[in-house]
Amino acid sequence: MKNDVIKLIPMGGQAEMGKSMYCFEINDKIFIIDSGFRFPDSDKLGVDIIIPSFTYLEERADQVAAIIITHGHDDAMAALPYLLQTIHAPVYAPKLTALLIKQMVERFQRHNRVKINLDLHPVNRNASIDIEGVPVEFFPVTHSIPGSVGVALWTSYGYLVYSGEFIIDFGAPKEFQCDIQKMMEIGKKGVLALLVESSGAKHDGYTSPNHKLTNKIDHIFEDSYERIIISSYAQNVFRTQEIIELTKKYKRQIVFYGRDKYDNTNTLLRIAQRSKKPVLNVPEHLLGDKEKIGNPQYDSNYVILLSGSPQRIYHDICDIIDGGDDLLKLRKGDTFIVASPVLPGTEKIANKAHNGLYKTDAHVHLLKNKDLFSMHASKEDIKVIIQIFKPQYYIPMKGEYQHFIFNQQIAQDMDIPNDHIIIIDNGERITFEKGKLLDTRDVFEIDDVMIDGIGIGDVGEKVIDDRIQLANDGVVIVGLTISRETKEIVAQTDCQTRGFVYLKDSEYVIKHVIEICEKVVGQLKENPEMEIAEIRSMMKDQSMKYIVKETGKKPVFIGVVVEI
Repeated sequence: MKNDVIKLIPMGGQAEMGKSMYCFEINDKIFIIDSGFRFPDSDKLGVDIIIPSFTYLEERADQVAAIIITHGHDDAMAALPYLLQTIHAPVYAPKLTALLIKQMVERFQRHNRVKINLDLHPVNRNASIDIEGVPVEFFPVTHSIPGSVGVALWTSYGYLVYSGEFIIDFGAPKEFQCDIQKMMEIGKKGVLALLVESSGAKHDGYTSPNHKLTNKIDHIFEDSYERIIISSYAQNVFRTQEIIELTKKYKRQIVFYGRDKYDNTNTLLRIAQRSKKPVLNVPEHLLGDKEKIGNPQYDSNYVILLSGSPQRIYHDICDIIDGGDDLLKLRKGDTFIVASPVLPGTEKIANKAHNGLYKTDAHVHLLKNKDLFSMHASKEDIKVIIQIFKPQYYIPMKGEYQHFIFNQQIAQDMDIPNDHIIIIDNGERITFEKGKLLDTRDVFEIDDVMIDGIGIGDVGEKVIDDRIQLANDGVVIVGLTISRETKEIVAQTDCQTRGFVYLKDSEYVIKHVIEICEKVVGQLKENPEMEIAEIRSMMKDQSMKYIVKETGKKPVFIGVVVEI
């Protein structure tokens, strides 16, 4: 019997929401499953997204056999263009996800002016394939975007099963359905380790039917006689499909008002137009005309679906409330349904949007997080998966640390021994030899890489600290002009401030800062050998001592000395 040595190291997704990336090592072959980003916390000012560092993989680039993407969400696939600039390996994904990957990579190349070698292999959702001698099984799961899968890698000691993101919902539409039969076949052959998502593990019961929007807004559609505006996250295609069906039921027309042309709803609609079996099937007569929005004669029967990303959708709502949208203006009689529950990091802008909506003449219906579950596994969903696969070892994944503890408790309730439940952090590598988990763990540093515009990793903690300082206390800039020969000040010293203090009340502060800086520069006459850099440093140190003592603020201070 072949004795496979098996290792697992998460690059992202552990003790955080998003940035999923897990590396399975079977002997000398590395299989990367998912490669996503996460949105930054509110204190990471100006940072767009965060991805894992790829140093670990760069050092083992020749061992990477494949990259497997389980579904078309940003937290699972959107770091792929960055990874492919470092690692050249074939990418396997379900057919719909593969189309989304292709469009994402093309857009990334245009925007960043780079060339990416994409070796893309679309697979069926229940495919059985061989990658460099390792049998790989895909199995369909139910998630908020169609075409989602879990993955099982065969080893000499049983399968390594990656659940993907899932719920148990046997009434799901065909494109969203899971395949319990395929999962059971995998389970019967033996599962060494099962990795199961954790973010919904604290919820009792099944997620279904709490994830369904229809029964929560059907009566709103029935009671509305003017147009309906509904906000929903673009990546939740399941919810989009429900809104389409309600539009059809109440003989209305739908307008897809995704303000970002690259959001998932718009992309999937474009794919549907070229597909014989479209994911979002919207008959021509059901589509409203975006250009007729605002004309009561036409749009009073419209359902306007305002879709977007979690980071943008509430900004879009605020813009519409403030009258900043050229087409969509709220008017009396409108019904506005907020079906985009608040996600971490968006609380402030979401609260502003909610308050703004209630100040309008629209009928506002706000669906809170407790009313509308995201499509992630709750306790009973997880129990079903454990029952199907019956793993030797169990690994909670994808979620905050508290979610791992809830997931661990579920596994214990399912009679998995506590020493066979493995909680690991990003960068911790566990090893199985002869089908048993070794006690020792290797630890590798997997840093967060912050993406700011097209800059990759250019933004460090010092830059973030400066941005926070600027946001909190503003900036003070003092400019002096001196003679290159005599070192005397030859022009009036200028002091500019932004976001610091109200000048009319604090002119004395500015005057004293100027005096301090002129006194420091005056030392050049006596010590012409002093470096200008040293003078600027002294200007900053002495000015900041005074500013902090006088105002209690710590602005960013910039001293400029020009020699002429």
